[in-house]
Amino acid sequence: MSDVKKPGNEIDEGADYVGYKQAFDLISANVPTAGLEELQLAASVGRVAAADIIAAESYPTADVSLKDGYAIVSADIDKASERRPVLLKVTGSVYAGTKFEGKVTAGSAIKICSGGRIPPGADAVVSIEFTEEAGADEILVKADSSKGRNILKAGGEVKAGDIIVKKGEKLLPGYLGLAAAAGSHKVPVYRRPKLAIIGVGDEVVAPGEPLNPGQLYASNLVTMEAWLSFFGITCTASVVQDNEEAIKGELKKCCENVDIILTSGGAWGSERDLVIGVLNKLGWKELFHHVRMGPGKGIAFGLWEGKPVFCLPGGPASNEMAFIQLALPGILLTSGDKQHPLQSVNAILLEDIKGRHPAWTEFKDGVLIRNTGGNYSVKLYKHRSRLQAIASANSLICKPEGRLELKSGDVVKVQLLGPGLREI
Repeated sequence: MSDVKKPGNEIDEGADYVGYKQAFDLISANVPTAGLEELQLAASVGRVAAADIIAAESYPTADVSLKDGYAIVSADIDKASERRPVLLKVTGSVYAGTKFEGKVTAGSAIKICSGGRIPPGADAVVSIEFTEEAGADEILVKADSSKGRNILKAGGEVKAGDIIVKKGEKLLPGYLGLAAAAGSHKVPVYRRPKLAIIGVGDEVVAPGEPLNPGQLYASNLVTMEAWLSFFGITCTASVVQDNEEAIKGELKKCCENVDIILTSGGAWGSERDLVIGVLNKLGWKELFHHVRMGPGKGIAFGLWEGKPVFCLPGGPASNEMAFIQLALPGILLTSGDKQHPLQSVNAILLEDIKGRHPAWTEFKDGVLIRNTGGNYSVKLYKHRSRLQAIASANSLICKPEGRLELKSGDVVKVQLLGPGLREI
């Protein structure tokens, strides 16, 4: 597949480019997992389970009370009410973690706290608010309590052998608490990958370094690092000049220590954009270069030494879109996460949007509005500055492949920015 920009109209249909979905599928089919590790439960939150998590124990291990109150024989109080309370004799008490050695008999009650083990003979618990002390060892019960009321049966939450979390599912706090209750203390998870980001260009300067006229700070690197950090992924970042030996040296150094490499800039194919040429000489397996996607068409993807390499264009808008639509989902796949990093909602489009060509997938900066009825509407975010748009737009409107334009009133797919956004 050619990596050289072809002459002619830039806004052609990109016949030699792969489609957005094809690029996505090629990435999905070729990124390897970063490996497995075993973590303590609390440390595994947000990770993806690498195996089914199975309950080792039933929870609870015995019938327990759901209320503070009294363990009773339900038949004794089946006609109890405020007007006709039933008098019961209190013959003992039981608390969480202890066991009552006796038995509840007709006419008697055992004081019990929430989580306390149900004593033999009792078949219900009457909540304490429906009782009144009538002496040192007697109570008046002012409400009935049917058989089984306020009792959590052994294994009522989870039974030994039940699957708590399936392989491939994300570990959320509630699941981890249930796993702990069922006897787990460690879980197998997919390891998060180690990444290197290499900014390429004579004009690019690492943030914090002196800036000469005509140079610019490597804001792309910071944006990508921030996205990765949000998903719990750490990376190293470096800047190299447009020099074949410098690029080759940095790629080789990074390859020894990371699972994935991203480059920013030098991806288009001109005589000064050297990254693809260097990778070709190093013998990488290029899977695609150029995608019918706007912005972000200049992205390339392949494998080198068995490791994924994403070569992203250097322009901020193209870099961001190539990263969040293709590179970031691929990175997350290596840690077992198959969900796209951006949540999507359907929204009513408030204006016409014309695309470049029906064969292209295009993403437009949007302003998403949550309406009074709970549905969404969206309009274009209009700003001359691309960096301002990246910083301020709260959504992306997708014009899918197969359509030339979107019309006002259409229901369209909108991706939410930033990550994890749920309400507008």
